[in-house]
Amino acid sequence: MAGCDDETVEVEVPVEVPVEVPVTVNPEHKMLTDPFLQLPTENSVNVVWFTNFEGTAHELHYGDSSTTDVTTTALTRMMEDASSSVTGVTYEEVTYRNVYRHEATATGLTQGERVNYHVSSTDDDGFAFNSEQFTLAPAPTEGQAMKILLTSDLQSKKNVVANYQKVVETVGTPDAVLFAGDFVNVPDRASEWFDQAKDNAPAFFPALQGHYQAYMPGFPYNGGEILQHAPLFGTIGNHEVMGRYTPDEDGYSLNGSFNDPQPAWFAEVAYEEVAATVNPTGDADIKAQWIADHSHNQQSFLDIFSFPEDGPAGEDYYAAKFGDVFIISMNVSRIWRSWSVSGANKSKFVEATESLTSPSDWGFGEFLFERFDAESDQYAWLEEVMASDDFRNAKYKVVMAHQGVFGLGDNTLPVLAQPIMQVVQTDATGAEAIEEFTFPLTATHWTENVAPLLEEASEIRYQYPLAQDVWLNDIEPLLLDNDVDLVHIGHSHLWNRAQVGNLHYLESSNVGNSYGAYYVDTSGEYTRDVRASYADFWDDVNSASPRWDITNYPPNGDPQGRVMSFPTVFSPMYAENESYPNLPFVTSNTLSVFSILDTGSGRVQSYVFDPTDLESEVTLFDEFSLN
Repeated sequence: MAGCDDETVEVEVPVEVPVEVPVTVNPEHKMLTDPFLQLPTENSVNVVWFTNFEGTAHELHYGDSSTTDVTTTALTRMMEDASSSVTGVTYEEVTYRNVYRHEATATGLTQGERVNYHVSSTDDDGFAFNSEQFTLAPAPTEGQAMKILLTSDLQSKKNVVANYQKVVETVGTPDAVLFAGDFVNVPDRASEWFDQAKDNAPAFFPALQGHYQAYMPGFPYNGGEILQHAPLFGTIGNHEVMGRYTPDEDGYSLNGSFNDPQPAWFAEVAYEEVAATVNPTGDADIKAQWIADHSHNQQSFLDIFSFPEDGPAGEDYYAAKFGDVFIISMNVSRIWRSWSVSGANKSKFVEATESLTSPSDWGFGEFLFERFDAESDQYAWLEEVMASDDFRNAKYKVVMAHQGVFGLGDNTLPVLAQPIMQVVQTDATGAEAIEEFTFPLTATHWTENVAPLLEEASEIRYQYPLAQDVWLNDIEPLLLDNDVDLVHIGHSHLWNRAQVGNLHYLESSNVGNSYGAYYVDTSGEYTRDVRASYADFWDDVNSASPRWDITNYPPNGDPQGRVMSFPTVFSPMYAENESYPNLPFVTSNTLSVFSILDTGSGRVQSYVFDPTDLESEVTLFDEFSLN
């Protein structure tokens, strides 16, 4: 405007301030485990972890690398029931839990070099859960010295937390874990894997990842931080196997299902009766699933871990090369049943008298879950593995098998023979007629030859002849012929070992819940009737007219006469009772034992301590050489 000074007007432009939208934190969401290691190769290793939410993004960070190539899987048989112990939750009936497994592969690794890693999982609300930082490495080179933990039978037992903590405190973090079966008690119970809150009954991962005090504050031990750094190689034991899966039936429980397996061949008999209804199209997958659901399965166990799939049964048995060690994991397991021969219930030796005409209620004795005899697929695979260059060139050859293939423990009897079923018919004079059938049977053989006898049966018995021990007859000679160094087993919850030729046997599963060692010492100080609780069986065996021949059931010593090796440093049993002599075993509900294979020296070293004494020293009590 004329006559006016120009004025500069500053207009304030509003600045858009980003509004921070808070991320909703769902207090129910959590990581169920730290990450752990599986399937190491020369340049890679798999990392696995679990959450209770599916999530939208998962990532593995390692060294200077990361990957979002993560496979997420929902586990379908993770359950709880009234017998479960989870903080803040009571389960009145069988309840499925949300459990998601995440697996990624760290690639481009260099043998002999460890790198830091951690994992992250983001839930549907956008909140990222991050693990702590751990270390990983690929499989070691040949000649790289390693310390490998030999263990088994964690099984929610009271001393395992102290045991694994002392492993780390004594020898450092192991380079690998060879776990010879019985990881938990009931494999479909989620809390036994992840978060069981029960005094002196830890879950698997808290014990082997050092987190037990998170569930039992104030407990003096926390477990060992092991699986975050060391790959685990496991084998199937009887506690990896669930029985019949019928959750829609009244009274179904996890303990009940675990104790209710039947042979797959008998499930085929049952399938034929309902096939038209449950599978009218004859679909092979539906049939296979029905038979598994109505016999036995290890689905939850195999869903949790990743093992090589190099055999005809997938991950059920496998082989792996790990540095100087060639590992063979066999499937040698069978159902455990009681010793009673009263006929009041199903047992190792008889069926319940009231169910003789109802085989759907039978236990079928202690039947083998998987065949491993010379005519089996597993045996043929074993021969093939032992013919490989990797096996033949390995410095140390180690076989894992869960069941009592040797030793002094409660579970070495009966020997690993296929059960012989005796159908007994008794006439008016009391005379017995006995028909015998050796497992496994076929559906046709059962229908045509066994079923017609049951209406007149007075008893169903099972025999396990010493001379038909499948391990002694078929497996031990094969291992000896192929220069296997060590057989690592579990199952009886004790420590004992033996040597046959150049083959060493070791059970080192005593973590504070032992089932006894059956041994007569020359001093007579230890000698006692340790099987007295099974009186009705032994009363029968020692009677004038026994139904079972005692020569097939030796009450003491290794059933096949193997000579037990004595501890080379001292006998820990002396600490329990100063009157005991030098004894070739450790059986204790107080002392805890662990064993380490040192590949640098070629020695297997076993240590003992007393977890009830917080000042107890961990002491070497035995060592032997594989060289």
